[in-house]
Formats: sequence, structure tokens, C-alpha cells
Amino acid sequence: MTEKTGRTATLVPMSQSDYAAWKAHGIKAYAEDKQQSGYSAKQALKLSKVSYEDGLPQGLQTPNNYIFTILNAAEQPVGTTWFAIKEHYGKKSAFIYDIEINQAVRGQGLGKATMMALEAEVRKHGIDKIGLHVFAFNKTAHALYASLGYKTTDITMEKVV
Repeated sequence: MTEKTGRTATLVPMSQSDYAAWKAHGIKAYAEDKQQSGYSAKQALKLSKVSYEDGLPQGLQTPNNYIFTILNAAEQPVGTTWFAIKEHYGKKSAFIYDIEINQAVRGQGLGKATMMALEAEVRKHGIDKIGLHVFAFNKTAHALYASLGYKTTDITMEKVV
């Protein structure tokens, strides 16, 4: 999808050959984010592994889960994303579990273009609602999602005493 930035993001289903490396990287990155949010390294890694194992028990073949490689206009891989279709109270929605743009190309509009491509992909499934979690420390992501019309629906706070 092309945006005003002139950036394009195309989503292609992740190949089986890329899956193991993506999962290993994802577990590590999610654990690092959890550590930055206050978990110990051991807790963060354990929770991250459980999240991926529970969320993708059949890997790429897990029903209602969609994992993509993000390609730029030159058809080069620039990131990855994972969303699942969930049903709550009889209404289906999509939930983005992971989105990552490679560090070297961040700040070039690919995040926004990817989100727009994700919206189009979700609509193909007849879904009109997308949710996601963003860590409080990730101000760049907060700003991106807000600029795209995402609203805060819940805030969890804590204090170390």
C-alpha cells in the first residue's frame, strides 16, 4: 500500500524456511520489551516463550493466525508482522501480536504503510476492528497508532514499593 510518504509495504505470507528464525527473534525481542517494562530477564524470557508457544501451537499452520514478511517497493524484506482473528462475544476482530520494521529502515514511513496494508488484509477476512498492545515506553509506536485513529481502551499502571 502506498502512502503520502511515497513508501510502499506489501505483505507476503511468511515462508516456512523463515519461520524458525522469525520466532526465535520474536521471543528474544518480546522478552527484551518485557524486561524494559519491569520483568526480570528470567521471567520475561519465560513469558515470551509461553506467549509464542500458546499463540502459535501449530506454527505457520495455526488456524486464524497470519504471519507476513513485509516487503518495500523494491520487494526487499523490511520487517515482519503477525495478527490473529479472534472472536469475543460473537464479534470477530483482529489482534496484532507483532509488528517489526527493520531498524535500518525505520522512520521512512514503512510503519504507517504496513499498518495500512494490515488494515486491507484484515478487511479481506470481513473484519472491521483491529486491536493491539503497545508498551508504555514505546512512544514512537503510540504516536503512529494514534495518527492512524487507534484509541486507548485500557491502561494498566503499577508502582514498585
